[in-house]
Amino acid sequence: MRKIYFYSILFFLVFNNSFATDWRLKVGDSISGRFEVHNNKFINLPEGEFVVIEKWAGESFNGIGTEGLSLVHLKDNVPTKLFEIARAYGLAKWTGYLSPIIEAETFKPKKNGCRERQDYSFLKFYKRGAAHNCLIVKHFDVQRELYGSDYDEDRVFSSLIRAWVRKNNIKLPDIYLYDEHWFFSMAVREEWIGLLHAETPESFADYKIKFTTRDTSEFHPDIVSQYPKAKKIMENFKKIAAKRHKNFEEVVGARKNHLLDLSQFISDNIHQKNSKNKSGKNIVAELEKLNELYKSGALTKEEFEKAKKKILSE
Repeated sequence: MRKIYFYSILFFLVFNNSFATDWRLKVGDSISGRFEVHNNKFINLPEGEFVVIEKWAGESFNGIGTEGLSLVHLKDNVPTKLFEIARAYGLAKWTGYLSPIIEAETFKPKKNGCRERQDYSFLKFYKRGAAHNCLIVKHFDVQRELYGSDYDEDRVFSSLIRAWVRKNNIKLPDIYLYDEHWFFSMAVREEWIGLLHAETPESFADYKIKFTTRDTSEFHPDIVSQYPKAKKIMENFKKIAAKRHKNFEEVVGARKNHLLDLSQFISDNIHQKNSKNKSGKNIVAELEKLNELYKSGALTKEEFEKAKKKILSE
């Protein structure tokens, strides 16, 4: 279910004390709204409550540490949304040794990574030496990731999530829409950090998938043009992923030269065009007002969801 790439890359590093509040969440804890990565620096979470299903770390040497969290949003025992975040920190003393490893694992891995892949719907990155800023958008075949790997390190780490699935009678979906974000620059912070979001097409766009594998999925870039609705959904997902990446860049402190040009998804013109619905109302303002009513208790969750769908469909 989750992105095994996090684990196989960071496994050689180990844990030290963490400082930001939300890194201290424990398995079973819940969180919604946002995740504090650094002091007063927050990653915005998708809508809904997320539960920590796994936390990992290791014992270290000379202040180098790693940590990570896997969180899910469950609906009828189906993990409809995923959020995962991981980092390695305290890398300053070992930059000369670790930088080549980080560069190789990011840009030359056996699978996935920040490099062109046939199943990627979008890839954009900045690279200078080991320093990088990377965004990946694709669809995610759950069965393939959990059970189809030939790599020993993948089987080790996927066994942890399989155990959680069995223990809790979880109903796994077949396909997720998926975005992944990575950043590393010793000029900014002695830290390598990555995160991912995933959501089922049904949860994201009320869409029931037609095909259930990576290579046959209607969301695969080689065939998505044959399925106009799937193509539109993926384009909308890319826009969301681009906005998430801008939030990510702000949180990690990316400098001007690190920033990705994502104007094809979130340019001022696009923002202005989409800021109003067909009736001429400002969508953002309407949603903010609706959210205030919901938080105040004036609306039930059912009323809130119904009104939100109406605003977005007008």
